[in-house]
Amino acid sequence: MEEPRQTSVESLDKFSRPPPGHSLTGPKGKWSWEQAPRFADPEEAIDFIIDKIETPTVENDMLSMMVAGMSIEEIVDGIAISGFATGHYSPDVAELIKAPIAMYLAGLAIENDVPPKMFNTQDGMPNEEGNVDEDQVRNIMQDRSPESLQVMAEAQGEEEAGMAQTQQLEEESFLAPSLDEAPAPEVEEIL
Repeated sequence: MEEPRQTSVESLDKFSRPPPGHSLTGPKGKWSWEQAPRFADPEEAIDFIIDKIETPTVENDMLSMMVAGMSIEEIVDGIAISGFATGHYSPDVAELIKAPIAMYLAGLAIENDVPPKMFNTQDGMPNEEGNVDEDQVRNIMQDRSPESLQVMAEAQGEEEAGMAQTQQLEEESFLAPSLDEAPAPEVEEIL
């Protein structure tokens, strides 16, 4: 058997990395996000970002990315993450400014005849499929709102009983055609 090369994954020693929690042993305030943010007010952060985007080179870069097919959602997420990483605003402010920045970028795209792709999907539209199925909803309701689940189950039982009763009445009705009956004879029109 051949011995693993020094640069291969197999040659890495599992214990040659820092232990969990090592990052907590360094001096506090080493990273930008550990400092007080530059903007605590979301409106100030939005104004700052829009001022940066309105510079000609950045605006051209944004339009180029949108022409290339990058969604506004991706651009806004990048702006939010980079602003937090550089200490401009907190994660809460980063989430609050996403919608106004997205609307600004959509307006910029429309002004420049670039069709805006809003979401990071194939067609740029939000997903139509639900992410939570009925079983998950029932499990959550069982844990958090059993009364609502009971009411829902009773209503569903009454609905199913009503449907079964309607079906039974249709089967017993004298108006329902029987399978043994021949089709009704055609009636000639009288002129």
